[in-house]
Formats: sequence, C-alpha cells, structure tokens
Amino acid sequence: MRQHDSPAPRNARICRGAARPGQQPVRRAAHRLGPALSATGLAASTRLLLGGLAWLTGCFLLVWIFFTPPPSGPPQDAAPFLGPAPLPTTVPRADTMGRLDALVAQTLPLALPRARWQRTLVPPKDAPADLPLREDITPRRYTVTGPCAPLRLGLALLAAVRATAWPASPAAGVPDVVWSRAGVLEIRVNGRASHSFHFPGREGVLMDLAQPPALPAMAVVMDDMGQSLEAAQALAALPFPVTLAIWPHAPLAAETARLAEERRMDSLVHLPMEALPRPDGRRPDPGRGALLTHMDAHHLSLTLEEDLQSLPTAIGLNNHMGSAFTGNADACRRLCALLAGRGYLVLDSVTRPQARLAAAAREAGLIAVARDVFLDTRRETRAVLQALDAAARTARRQGWAVAIGHPYGATLAALRAWPDAGGVALVPLRRLVWHWARQHYAHPPIHPNKE
Repeated sequence: MRQHDSPAPRNARICRGAARPGQQPVRRAAHRLGPALSATGLAASTRLLLGGLAWLTGCFLLVWIFFTPPPSGPPQDAAPFLGPAPLPTTVPRADTMGRLDALVAQTLPLALPRARWQRTLVPPKDAPADLPLREDITPRRYTVTGPCAPLRLGLALLAAVRATAWPASPAAGVPDVVWSRAGVLEIRVNGRASHSFHFPGREGVLMDLAQPPALPAMAVVMDDMGQSLEAAQALAALPFPVTLAIWPHAPLAAETARLAEERRMDSLVHLPMEALPRPDGRRPDPGRGALLTHMDAHHLSLTLEEDLQSLPTAIGLNNHMGSAFTGNADACRRLCALLAGRGYLVLDSVTRPQARLAAAAREAGLIAVARDVFLDTRRETRAVLQALDAAARTARRQGWAVAIGHPYGATLAALRAWPDAGGVALVPLRRLVWHWARQHYAHPPIHPNKE
C-alpha cells in the first residue's frame, strides 16, 4: 500500500474543513478535541511513570534479595573490629595476662633487688603483620641486667604461679615457669611465652636448666670461702662444678663472688648463725652479721639484709656454725618468713642433730634441702675420699646428694684424685635446685630429702 493513497485522518479533514465567516475552526477543533487529547496524553504519561517506578522497584527488590544473607538465628551484639583475630594458642587471655603482670611486678623486685630491667612488648612470631598491637595480650620481654641471681627469679615466679588459682577452662590455660634451651626464663600459657626474662651475658650458665639433671647426681659445696682467692681458683680448676659458700663479710667476699660468676660457678651466702657453747663453756664467735636466737623480727631483718646485700649473685644460703640457731624452731621460722617470696634456696648444713632450718624453710614455701655428707670432718685425704664415696652411695640410693667440705689442702687433694667409680654425675647445685623446685611445687610436693 502506498502512503499517498491512504485516506486522510478524520481529524485532519476536520482541521482542514472550510471555516465559516467569523469562526475559527482550528480553535473549535482544538476545543472539541482538547479534552480527548488531554485525557489521552495524561493517561500515557501516568502509565509511563508507573511503569518506570515498577521497573525500578523490581530492580531494587532483586538486588535486596540477592545480597541479603539468610537469617542465622537471633540477633547478637556486634563485636568491635580489631583486625585479624589471633589464634587461641598465640597469646593468653587478657585477664590471665593482667594477673601475671601483677605477679611479675610483685616478684621481680623482691627476688632481684639490685637488678635493673626494661620491659618491651614483642608480638608472637606467627602473628599477622597487620594485627594491631594490643598491650593487654601482647607478650612481654624483660631484659635484666646488673648484679643478680636469675635462678632466684625463676624460683620465686614458679612459687607464685603455682600458688595462684587459675581458671579451669582449657582455653584460658594454666601458666607455667620454664627455662628455654637458650637460657631464657619464660612464663608460658598454652605452650607460648607470655613473659620472657633475658639475662645478657648469663645465657651459658642458665641454658642447662632447660633439662633435668641425669640422676644419680651429686653437688659439692665448699664452705668458708672469701678469705683466699687462691683457694677459689683451685676449686674453679677442678674438672667438675663446685658451689662456693662465701662469708658475707669476708675480706675477699666480693672478689670471690665475681670469680664464681666469671667461671660459671654457683655461690651461696654462708650465713653466720649463733652456735651452742663448747664443752668447756666457751661460745664460738660466728663473726660479723651473725643471726642470734634472741633477735626480734626487726633486728633479725636488719642483720639479714646486710648479709644478703653483700652477695647479690648468690642463689641461696647455708648456715655457718648455727647449732644454737638452727635448733630453735621459732628463730628458724622468723628467718624463713623474711625470705619468703624471694627465691632463695635454703641449705641446712646440719651442724647439730634435729636441725630445724630446712623444715621451717619448707613451711614458708621455700626450696630447702639438708646436706647429706660432711667431707672433711677428718682432714685427711683418705678420709675425704671415703666421704666422697659415701656421698655417691647416698646419691645412688635417693637420686641425689649434697656434700659439704672446706678449702683444706686434704680436701682439695681428694677432690682432684677422686675417681668417681660409681658413675654419679657431679652437677652444678643450680640444676638440682631447679629439679627440686619442679617437684616441690607439684601436687603433692616431693621434698629433696628427709630430715
């Protein structure tokens, strides 16, 4: 069909119709058709608008349905965003860390009063790089310098941690105190270090604490040290370790303690204590700084502090003389109450029958042991060798032994010549002490030896 052959629309014919005089056909046509055109235009616009709105609504509905996750239970409060969550075994809970911080703050100055330390925060090695550093859960590193005995801090922390009630939840973890193979003291929670204590320059002395000693084992302690450096050097030259018990106010006490530290030897404060009268009625003089049975707590504390401060690197103490003091249970309790929480080993030299010092120390929560054998009651080389054999037999029977001698010529000769045919290991006293501590603070405690 051709377009020019199609009939014209009616409206067009009307619009082109002849106009009468005085009339306006176009205006009339518009008037006649205006309402129809207006209604038709309005309905189309409305339909277009409604269609657009319907289309937009449908799009929004589809987007909402697509991106909205299905409900997963009742609504919960949203936790604050703290970055990637750490693994439960990476760091302890904040409340556990806070309690450990309080224990460290209390124990460190008591156990190491002459030391200096600096604390830093060290994120775990496996923590994500973008993990925000939260002080309440980030492991702490302490660098400890100055004159001190690191073992005392270990003993004091172990006692404090084991005496504290911790949550029973496995997720919370129960803290423990251990030595690493690198000679670092660590508080561990869930197998990870929450607090580490580094002692620069002392790692070689401390790394052997990571493993228990091979038993049977024996430690040798030499009393009355601090008067001769030659005697200390001779003992340091022995092929096995010896512990030096140093008089706190001896003329060469500081030099002897320094030599012991340089040669990786343990030292004790050889604490003067009141002795019983001799058969002739004379009372031996234990020397300056002696602890006396009649001292009240105040005077006992003043005397004790002066003695201990003179030898800050000592791991413990034993009694010089003291047959009167160690036989007095009340005096021993007063002394041990002053030592509580400070990490000192208490070695009862047993200078009398029924000595009370070791028992009082255990009651106060300290690590204590009574010596097993005196080596040189008879100052003869052969007698000392026999005493060493007796100490070895004791070690084989109970697992360990502590023998005490003096820097006599006969004793030194016997120590050089002793063959140790029984196969008993001669170990540093510190290794036995830490071994005893792990047992003592177990449940129930296991004591090193009997009275």
